[in-house]
Amino acid sequence: MNERSECALCTGALEHLFEKDGYPICRCRSCGLVQVGAVLSRDELERIYGEEYFSSEVFHDYVAEGDIRVEAGRAAARTLARLVPAGRLLDVGCAAGFFLEAASAHYEVTGVELSPFASSYARKTLGLRVFTGDVTDGMLDGEQFDVVTAWNTIEHMADPLRAFAAIARVMRPGALLALSTGDVTGPLARLGLRTWNLMAPPYHLFFFSPKTIDLLLAKTGFEPRRLVYDGVIAARGPLASEAGRLAAAVAGVGNVMTVYAVRTTALRTGSSVVGRAAARYRPLRLVRVSPGR
Repeated sequence: MNERSECALCTGALEHLFEKDGYPICRCRSCGLVQVGAVLSRDELERIYGEEYFSSEVFHDYVAEGDIRVEAGRAAARTLARLVPAGRLLDVGCAAGFFLEAASAHYEVTGVELSPFASSYARKTLGLRVFTGDVTDGMLDGEQFDVVTAWNTIEHMADPLRAFAAIARVMRPGALLALSTGDVTGPLARLGLRTWNLMAPPYHLFFFSPKTIDLLLAKTGFEPRRLVYDGVIAARGPLASEAGRLAAAVAGVGNVMTVYAVRTTALRTGSSVVGRAAARYRPLRLVRVSPGR
């Protein structure tokens, strides 16, 4: 583990905030991205996401909950299919492939997963087309996708800017991107960043806001179209109940934000709907897009 000398998103100077589980947590003085102030090697990341990770306190027993995860994936896949009815879908950070299994009812699916254990399970048990590695490794060079998803993945990436540039290269112009991640400016994080349930290094390395997600997408060739909050904001207490999550989602105060964007042919300058939505916590309209022919 080496110290990070500058912001991974804009190369600005880092301000040290506090230590969490032995890792320095910093904020960029320029763009505001909160990040772990250390660079983990590929070997370190692969060790972190070994088989034991999927049976740890993070997931308890990830594989045993496969049916539940596939069912949850079906709801997400139906939402995507209303926007892009058919075509090729890539899931970046697909883990054991449960979302891909659900999405295969609508799309020709492919996945990329860093964990050898999880990607092997997706191939051998579910029979899915899943590559082991990082999306920046180039295994998808020359391919074109109509939909790319990155569910709760960007916070784990060693280099989100490089990763999303690689994602953009394998998407046709107008293709749909859907990503989800915790909002570091959301209600729970504002109660106490150090104790926020998603402040979990070394598993989570980057902590985005609508503003910094907007900057990342602008730098890598995407035009955001919608920001929503899913209402999953607590593991226990009244907000952990189904009714509590629904109420939080309706109120727009979730812990996790989902951003929909389209692949453009030119880089943007200035703010977009995602950055401007940061203070409002309201859904924004998403324009329907069509798959490539």
